[in-house]
Amino acid sequence: PPSKLLRPARRLRFYPHPEVDPIPLRNKLLEEKKAIKSLSYKKTGTTIVGVKFAEGVVLAADTRATGGSIVVEKNCEKIHYIAPNIYACGAGTAADTQFVNLFMSSNLELQRLNSGRQTRVSSYITSTASLLYRYQGHLGAYLIVGGYDVLGAHL
Repeated sequence: PPSKLLRPARRLRFYPHPEVDPIPLRNKLLEEKKAIKSLSYKKTGTTIVGVKFAEGVVLAADTRATGGSIVVEKNCEKIHYIAPNIYACGAGTAADTQFVNLFMSSNLELQRLNSGRQTRVSSYITSTASLLYRYQGHLGAYLIVGGYDVLGAHL
């Protein structure tokens, strides 16, 4: 039955053990044998990811909001509702991301009510790209958009 397919996702939490090295054990062993040199990495803050598959799209994001090296909020929603069939993961300046998503969500809702049809994902992407271009890089909103429409799944 469809009710089993449309279960809300559980929020997964990951608490790393303080003694566990973030570099996987296999890479560490290869590095010790001088077989490879590990790439350096830098923690940059937000983690957002989207995966597209035949039947749909999965979006995921962390919940921590940071200001530099200080954790400002531990339970920040980074997956934003745009339309019944479209969601967006946001990274960057929280206020800019929220502004872009609320502005576009309200515009698409008006479009959906006027046309009587489901909003297409490409419509959201085109409108959002136009909005971001208009501000010429002064908006710090970085988005991964996922949705499903009459043309199928989009990421």
